[in-house]
Amino acid sequence: MPLKRLPPDIRIRERYIVFSIISEKHFSLEETVRTIWSLALQLFGEAGTSRFHIWIPSNLYNEKRGIGIIRCSHDHVQDIRAALAFIKKIDDEPVIIRTLGVTGTIKAAKTKFLDKKTLEDFSD
Repeated sequence: MPLKRLPPDIRIRERYIVFSIISEKHFSLEETVRTIWSLALQLFGEAGTSRFHIWIPSNLYNEKRGIGIIRCSHDHVQDIRAALAFIKKIDDEPVIIRTLGVTGTIKAAKTKFLDKKTLEDFSD
C-alpha cells in the first residue's frame, strides 16, 4: 500500500535560497553544510533551527563555482539569510556568503539566478 501525500494545507511550504560562496578555496558540500548548521545552532538553538527544515540537495551544490540552493520553510527565510550573513569562515578560510535570491520552486531558482554554464556544471 503506497503512502499518501499530505494535503496542501498541512504540508510545509518551502522556499529555495540560492547562495554563492566567495573565497579563494573551493569547499565540499559537507564542509558547507556543517558550517551552516553549526552557525544556525549557535544563533537560534536546537529548537529554533529544527523549525527551519534546512536541506541542501547534493545535486544542487556546485563545489567548483561555490553556488548552491538551500531548501527551507517559508516562515524562516530571513533567519536562514541572517545565518548565512554571519558566516565569516569555513574551516578557518575567510569567506563571504552572498544570497542571490529566493524562489518558491527549484526550477525558478535555476532559471532566474543560475547562468547556463553553472547549470551545465550541475548536470555533471
